[in-house]
Amino acid sequence: MSPSPNPNALSAIRASEALIYSIGSLYTSLMPILILNGVDEAVEKGPRFKVLILNGSLDRETGGYGAVEFVRAVVEGCETHKSSALNPGLASSTTKDQNDVLPKKHVIGSEREHQDVTAETIKKYVTHLIHIDHPTAPVVDSEVLASWGVECVRCYGRRGEDGKMRYDEKGLGQALGWILGRRDGKEKGERSRRNTIEGGRGRGDG
Repeated sequence: MSPSPNPNALSAIRASEALIYSIGSLYTSLMPILILNGVDEAVEKGPRFKVLILNGSLDRETGGYGAVEFVRAVVEGCETHKSSALNPGLASSTTKDQNDVLPKKHVIGSEREHQDVTAETIKKYVTHLIHIDHPTAPVVDSEVLASWGVECVRCYGRRGEDGKMRYDEKGLGQALGWILGRRDGKEKGERSRRNTIEGGRGRGDG
């Protein structure tokens, strides 16, 4: 069974400047949308910016996941309907640059078999990642993500009444504005103290 989404939704995605994968349950909220017919093509050929806002904490669906696993899951969801999903045979290819292939240690689920995915495939669906830097939040390996062409933006967070980390609303808005090139009159390249644009170093990188 391959359900199709509302055609108006696909048209809206194709016409948009940015697509934001918002906070929520990865496999019960986000994934059911990504696997619908036509969503992959709309995301790939439509928005210039494809921004994943990483959850502020892990839940029962994503225990042990880091940002790399979240990004990989989004790509796998979008690639579901491709007949030769996730570049079959790439793992054994000797013509591909191994630096352009996701390391095996970053596959989702040790009991599943996965094909390798090139950085070029990842950039079709995810170009930026926004996250909170906190011990309870998913670990972000910004060096690996940068090697795939995914730019990371770190935001400040605040602890909610339930003890979980929440995004600072103003900081999150500024981070999205920075990605889209809208700075409320500020010069391009200027950053708020609430956000940090990361290069090749992530939390826990030493």
